[in-house]
Amino acid sequence: MSSFTQSINLQISPDSLNQGELAIRKELAIQLYAQNIFTFAQARHLANLSVWEFQQLLGHHKIERHYNEADLYQDIETINRSF
Repeated sequence: MSSFTQSINLQISPDSLNQGELAIRKELAIQLYAQNIFTFAQARHLANLSVWEFQQLLGHHKIERHYNEADLYQDIETINRSF
């Protein structure tokens, strides 16, 4: 069995290190999302933020939301199933 590993580069600012766990989690979440390693949901859970709060954090850091046509169709299906 072969295993595939890929290196990623994450950098934590000294400010985040000084501010503690929540700041570190936010910084990691932003980087993992920006590099397309984590989904929006995974990243916001890591950051321990609501959808709205994480969207604001991404905007503050000028990181665009990864959202495509497939995501839209999935959201529509989810909404339709709830009715």
